[in-house]
Amino acid sequence: MAEKATLSPGWRSGLLLLVTAVALAWFWHSPLLYPLRILVVLFHELGHAAVAVATGGEVIEIALGANEGGHCITRGGFGFLILNGGYLGSLVAGLAILALSRSQRASRGMVTSLGVLLLGVTLTLVRPIFGFGFGYGLLTGLVLMALGVKAPVAVNWWFLRLVGVFSVLYALLDVRDDVFRNAETVGTSDATMLADMTHVPAFVWGGGWILVGIGLLVVLRKRLV
Repeated sequence: MAEKATLSPGWRSGLLLLVTAVALAWFWHSPLLYPLRILVVLFHELGHAAVAVATGGEVIEIALGANEGGHCITRGGFGFLILNGGYLGSLVAGLAILALSRSQRASRGMVTSLGVLLLGVTLTLVRPIFGFGFGYGLLTGLVLMALGVKAPVAVNWWFLRLVGVFSVLYALLDVRDDVFRNAETVGTSDATMLADMTHVPAFVWGGGWILVGIGLLVVLRKRLV
């Protein structure tokens, strides 16, 4: 009797990520995904902040809006790299979460650490105090800490994979929407500010970010599943 063919763990994990990505893209603007969209907006702003600090600058404040907007005000640093740090920051955050969550064993500690990070960032950088972003950061940080401590390992692992895929998709689909689809209604964006700085059209920067994202997915694909 012939043996029944089965998928290897890597193929199963990759298929799960693909199905998750397709489902998230399909329901991209669903209200159910609203908390995740705000979380990844925060990743985006933290990307600007991280590059500012890494290039010798400082972060004045981070703000998050209920309309899924946000800003990161910095002083000093290398402005060109800081502007590139937003979408690339959310991309790198998603890839890092996916790579580090391949094994379920560390998932509870990772979710707890993410909650602690959100609390720390909120208390020190998110302004105004008692505004939407501050309240979101505190609540989400506490929820993630509780999830990491109380929820089963499998739930924490699934949550990390979901956040990782969503963050990568955000870096790709939001660039598409902001730069190529809704450029006139979005107004000022990282791409338009780079265009003003370099005189290179915004769509070139948007297309570049998308190509970098796809390239990293191809290069790191075996480390993500």
